[in-house]
Amino acid sequence: MDEINDLAEGLGEPDRAPGDYLDELRTNGFVVVDNVLTSDALERIREATYREIEKQDPAPAEFDDRFGMPHSITWSPDVCRAVTHPVVLRIIREYLSTEDIHFCHQPAMTILRPTKELLGTFPDSGWHADYPYHPDVYPEDRWQDENIYGVQYNICIDEFRTDNAATQYVPGSHLVKSFPPRGMNEGGTRMGTPPHENVEQMVAPAGAALIYDSRTWHRACVELNESGEDRLAILNAVCPRWVRPMVDKTNGSTVYFESNAESGLDDLTRVELNHLCHSDTAPHPDGVPTILEKQPMPRRIKI
Repeated sequence: MDEINDLAEGLGEPDRAPGDYLDELRTNGFVVVDNVLTSDALERIREATYREIEKQDPAPAEFDDRFGMPHSITWSPDVCRAVTHPVVLRIIREYLSTEDIHFCHQPAMTILRPTKELLGTFPDSGWHADYPYHPDVYPEDRWQDENIYGVQYNICIDEFRTDNAATQYVPGSHLVKSFPPRGMNEGGTRMGTPPHENVEQMVAPAGAALIYDSRTWHRACVELNESGEDRLAILNAVCPRWVRPMVDKTNGSTVYFESNAESGLDDLTRVELNHLCHSDTAPHPDGVPTILEKQPMPRRIKI
């Protein structure tokens, strides 16, 4: 795999060759790609995010919350460049075995607040696999296809640590090829105690990318952010372009083009972003599962 040079402004050069990260992702279903963003770019993204937060009415909760700031590709050119990092996208394309990929929702700037009332609690639920491996979407409760149809591509604007609620996950769970069992979402998550005895946290430095197989069982854990500070990250769900988006991206595309944000981007970033965020869904190829739009669960009739 060739190394990619001439990185755009604000982008860092990862510490290892792309092939090394790809090998680790294929082995473990999870990899940390270091040095995706420079420290200057991280600071600009934080400043832009908090300017957007100040505009919110009503203001978001200061504690025990996790929320997103929409349309980040319109108000931060650094976000645009981050989500189109050529080394990361090369790794993802190789892992998904296709050049033709897209984002299944617009890049989501996510803010996880410090915990207060939830500190020391063990909330029920939250364990899931990512799109397209969702109940009511994937056609089977247990999938046997060896191909991979999605990865999560998260960018750590702040360091992910155990004390600021780094995402919980079960290593190797992508190989089970099923949704998390019901027991994972009952009785609260206590790491080290069944059924959560194998749970770990996705620890990574600020400026790194977390790439993991969408089949991985994982959970946001607001109750573990005892750092007293927010933790920011950009979330992206990436699939082959024939997989329909998990949400309608039309409004996000309209806001982006009306903002004229693309005028401040270099050509490579602009073209890649348009393909990932604004392109139509590709025709459904032969020999792959039918990834459905979200379907209502049938009601259970008591007899």
